[in-house]
Amino acid sequence: MSDPSATNGLRPRATLAALAPFVLVLAACSSSSSSSTPPASQAAASQAPASEAPASQAPASEAPASQAPSGATVTLKGLAFSEAEITVPVGKVTFLNEDAVAHILAEGENGVEVASPRVQKVSISPGTQGEMDFTVAGDYHITCTIHHAMNMVIHVQ
Repeated sequence: MSDPSATNGLRPRATLAALAPFVLVLAACSSSSSSSTPPASQAAASQAPASEAPASQAPASEAPASQAPSGATVTLKGLAFSEAEITVPVGKVTFLNEDAVAHILAEGENGVEVASPRVQKVSISPGTQGEMDFTVAGDYHITCTIHHAMNMVIHVQ
């Protein structure tokens, strides 16, 4: 019978030899991703005066939070509207469904559609969007007929 201590002494060496290529690959991958020199676009941006904002960034104070631009988009997420109340001009409002479930939006409250709706209800599958066309100024209560707690008001001017 062979000496067990001799086999135990070889096993760690064999394991280390087998792992060495993996350690080298990991070390090579991790060291190539760090760089002390920022890209030219970052360097130029960091040298610009603080008072200058990039052209792609508009000041947040241009429009009040409750005043949505023409062609406004409302997000449906977490079984809720992103805004409880918005003001828009006559026209379309887009509803973007980021939930994993469908929504049916209609003019009404607490999941109940009004008897004579001024806008057509829209069914929106998960990950898609739908539009409601507001052709007449006024206040519109919008609800989800599936999820009764989803309610919002759209003021159309």
